[in-house]
This record gives sequence, C-alpha cells and structure tokens, in this order.
Amino acid sequence: MKGKHLLKVSDNRVAYELTIRRNITIIRGDSATGKTTLLEMMDACLRYGEESGIKMECDVPVAVYLTDNRKGDWKSQLQEYEGSIVFIEELNAFVKTKEFAEYVSGSRNYYVLITRWSLKNLPYSVDEIYKLTEKGKYPGTRKIYNSAEHYYSAGYLAMETQADKVVTEDAGSGYEFYDELCRRKGLVCETAAGNSNVIACMRNNVDQNVLYIADGAAFGAFMDDCMLYMDFYTKNRCALWLPESFEYMILKSGILEMTDIARLLENTYDYADSERFVTWERFYTDLLVQRTRNTVKEYSKRKLSNYYKGQHTVQLIMQVMPSEIQDIFR
Repeated sequence: MKGKHLLKVSDNRVAYELTIRRNITIIRGDSATGKTTLLEMMDACLRYGEESGIKMECDVPVAVYLTDNRKGDWKSQLQEYEGSIVFIEELNAFVKTKEFAEYVSGSRNYYVLITRWSLKNLPYSVDEIYKLTEKGKYPGTRKIYNSAEHYYSAGYLAMETQADKVVTEDAGSGYEFYDELCRRKGLVCETAAGNSNVIACMRNNVDQNVLYIADGAAFGAFMDDCMLYMDFYTKNRCALWLPESFEYMILKSGILEMTDIARLLENTYDYADSERFVTWERFYTDLLVQRTRNTVKEYSKRKLSNYYKGQHTVQLIMQVMPSEIQDIFR
C-alpha cells in the first residue's frame, strides 16, 4: 500500500480527521481522550451504514478490529482486509508479538494501532505517534472537532552543555560517518549497536555529556524509555537527535544531483510501498544503493565508502543537520 490518506469520521456530536501516510501509525493517550469513541463510531458505520447516523470518508477501504468482533484468529481476519487502513484496539495483545511484526513487514495494509504500549517488536517512526486533540467546535454548531497531533516533539532534544561524546544506534555506515566527524573534533564516538541498546548506553553514561543519534524512522517504540530517563536522571547532560535516517540525509544533501530526489523525499508516502519497505529508512537505503551502484559514490549500509568521508561530501551532509548539531561537530 502507498499514499497519504485522509480519513474523516463524524456524527451530529463529534468529528475526527486523521491523515495516515505510513504502514504503522500509533495513536496514544489517556482514558477519555476520544480513542474508544473513534473506534466505536467507525465500527458502527461499517456494520450499519447510513442507519448508524455516522459518516466516514476515505479514499481507500477502512477496517476496524475490536476485541469483541473476532471470528477466528487475528491473522485470518486481517488477511480479509487487504489494501485497507486497519484500526486495531489496544486490548488485542497480539500486536505485541513477533508474529504480528513479521506479518506487518510484508503486508499490503496500513495499520493504526490504538495503544498505550510501547511495541518493541514493531519498527515505527517517532513522527507517526499521535494523540487525539480537541480543536474546538464547528461555527454555529455544538459538534466537536478532533484531530491528531504529534505525541513527541520532533528533531533535536537539547542539553545545556557541550557534548564530549557521541553515541549512534547505527553500527555500520552511519556510525563510520559520525566517527569521522568526532575524530576531527576530538570527540569520542561509540555505537549502541541497535535501537534497543540506546537506553542502556544512557544508563552507562549518566555522568557524561552525550549526544545520542538514532534513525527516527524506526525509533518510536524506544522513545518512552529514553524520554523518561532523560527527564529524571541525566540532568540535561544528554541530548537525543532523531534524523529520519542517515540515508535520508545523504539524499537530502544533493550529493546525487538528480532532479527527482526532492520529489521522492517530499512525497515518500507515494513511493515507499508497505509491502516492500517496512520503514521509510529501508526505502531510502534501497534508493541510495540503486542510484549509486557502480559509481564512485557507491553506497553500502555495512561499510562506508571513503567518498562519504571527503571534506566536500561531509560539508554537504552537515548542511542537512540542525544548527545545534552542526555546532557540536565544528
């Protein structure tokens, strides 16, 4: 499945608008924030149509998987929804399993998971975690309008001191690039060797000033742990920076000098088919590998070519970074 899809659900009391653009979207929030109401309205509309008094609009099919409407095992039922946006209620514990994660990785559906859990088996983006927010009432009516807002602030989460160490979740080319920057600056660079290990690195470096770098495209499940630790234990001595991915930065830098790159990056949802790419990071990696094959710029995720360590190339990539990050490496 591809594309960006606007979903509208409304009755005479309340209205929701959500934009779904990746294969995994998380909607979080405490009780009484409208999550259950949204699901129940959608389910009633699907069951009873116009008789429900509910209107639902979307350019692709929409399905709802509640805990009380399962006719068989979850996999059999989800297979009936091919090419749909599937909303799944949080009480369905199967969303926490490795089996579900494997199923999603090759699925033709988009999934919207209504959950307060951090789903460690699923690689979902920090930018696709939302909370429902009441925006006010429609003019001249009592109907309440709700939309989705980002749950976390994107980008750079700053610290109050200058970093003396950098830790990357990447152990391959991304790490090699940042290690090169750190070597020039006289900083220590280490790898956490995976998203799940970043929080352990925070615990081990609590007395140091550390910048942590992870690909935001697949770091959503680990944000809670990291944010909690940063809030209560590091005393503003660490920072977390979440670029979309290292490959995205290379593509964004203009190194490839291809006219369609800007369009592919701006409208990734129209090109990153969920059946092939479980995250946008994998789409960007595939794109970069394909476009540089058998050239001096040939890219490998495991081992970084010396081309990407050259002074001119490094400067182009650094220009994509926020100014706070550039200052650390200058």
